[in-house]
Amino acid sequence: MKWLSWRGARSGMSVLCLLGALAVGGGVTSSLTGCLTTTTPADETRPPLLNPRWRNQAFAAHLNFFRDAFQEGDSAAVQPVGEYVSAIMREAWLQPAVERRYRLRRAPDRPLGYAGYVGGKHPPVARQAVLVCADLGAGTAKPAADTSAAGPASSNAIEAAALLEVARVYGIASQYTLVPERSVIFALWAHSAEPQDSLEGLRGYLRQPTWRLDAVRAVIYVGLPARLRSDTRALLAEHDIDLYAVRAASSVMSSGAARPVSPDSAASGDAPGGERETPASVLRARRLAQRVHERLRAATLTGGKMMPALGDTLRVPKPRQ
Repeated sequence: MKWLSWRGARSGMSVLCLLGALAVGGGVTSSLTGCLTTTTPADETRPPLLNPRWRNQAFAAHLNFFRDAFQEGDSAAVQPVGEYVSAIMREAWLQPAVERRYRLRRAPDRPLGYAGYVGGKHPPVARQAVLVCADLGAGTAKPAADTSAAGPASSNAIEAAALLEVARVYGIASQYTLVPERSVIFALWAHSAEPQDSLEGLRGYLRQPTWRLDAVRAVIYVGLPARLRSDTRALLAEHDIDLYAVRAASSVMSSGAARPVSPDSAASGDAPGGERETPASVLRARRLAQRVHERLRAATLTGGKMMPALGDTLRVPKPRQ
């Protein structure tokens, strides 16, 4: 009875906050976010979208998992990586990209990647989407003999960790706020079977999209190398889609190789001034996530007046056959 009373009181306060924000007019998102912040007991599980609080422990967990998963090569990591990424997207309240699953099929034993989406909250633009993607793994390269480092997959692991945390922030925040206005698709491309084709994941998605390509406004490619930007831009130009490449700052990328991360040491970065004690790989992933968030926030918010969508009524635009 006590739990039911608290749940009812909390729901009542959220409704009153929403009605109050609408009555005042303007600033609906900020007003609602403030109300939720003051009435919910667990603020860390409901991060405000416009000013997220990154969790170093989550970055450390992602980096440690990918480092361990790829120690025995790409083929042995397919199943555990698929289960892990799907579990993270499910916990972040992302909707499965296709047929109630996050895995994008390329072959029965070789997935194209993993994708989930967050529905937009602004009805006029909710059917428009922004695709945020990154490469997962290090192709067919073998890990380094030194197990104290993340090996060749360290860069991809950092990009994958950053994307998963941005997806977590947007997925959870969308359950309690009126953002994002446009829909967001988060995708991790699996290892390329052909090392010479570094864009195999994106090419495969464009051939078999989960969202109508004429409704995709932009692609935010996390960690896209400079040598592939012209080819990627030309590939997306065929569908009239803009490209934004996001990479970590050069000063951060040169701060040292990734290494096994202790959850205790990573937790120190949550407090102000704790970055000096935070491992370099966690710092790189967190700062990269912040850069992705800033670009994604600009791409999903329209800045115009909006009415909140009551419930999740978004119907995903089906691709043309």
